[in-house]
Amino acid sequence: MENEALENKTRTTVVIGDIHGSTYWKKAIEDNPGCRYIFLGDYLDPYEPIPNEDLIANLKEIIRFKKDNPDDAVLLLGNHDLHYFCKDSPGSSGRYNHAIAEEVSGLFTQNLHLFTYAFQIGKHVFTHAGISNVWFIGEFRGDPTKNIADQLNNPSREQLRPLHQPGEARGGAWFAIGGIFWADISELEDPLEGYFQYAGHNRVGDIRVHYNDKGGQITFCDCLYNEKYLTVEI
Repeated sequence: MENEALENKTRTTVVIGDIHGSTYWKKAIEDNPGCRYIFLGDYLDPYEPIPNEDLIANLKEIIRFKKDNPDDAVLLLGNHDLHYFCKDSPGSSGRYNHAIAEEVSGLFTQNLHLFTYAFQIGKHVFTHAGISNVWFIGEFRGDPTKNIADQLNNPSREQLRPLHQPGEARGGAWFAIGGIFWADISELEDPLEGYFQYAGHNRVGDIRVHYNDKGGQITFCDCLYNEKYLTVEI
């Protein structure tokens, strides 16, 4: 998995929330040419009926876009992706599509080098579901003074369980807090201190920003279904 710094200079970054079969990501790119594009994951398992062949075609187009734009596109993984191929995933996230599971598993495993768990530019951190301060320090046992994405992308064996765990709010163990694929918006009232985060996973009608009084900020971007996405200079 990759986490290269695509460029050090500030540039317009288009943050694209959960896909779930939507093709609106192409409109976001068309309207913002020459930018950095960060996909927050969950490419499959739509809420509305979409033909299986269209779901597969859309995922293939996203993979092709990454291959054609390796220095401009970042593809994160979400819980609705991991349950098709990752043994560390806690199981089905709902809406699991058995009819396409084998083909989808092959697409992900064959192209896994194109995807990543987390991405970071300076103090700006991108994950599928977000990072709470108490989870990162208390459960993941991460070091907030070191590169956050590097730690998430290269977990120790002991860090795998909390990395993939759903919290109590999403059906996990009592008092558990969700990791970067599962964190519920209710578990993110205390975002990781000192960082600007961008996450999907929790549906919002429009881009929503939450701050705490300790220098933590998280922007919720799961509103592509509403034809909305985020552009930011980073």
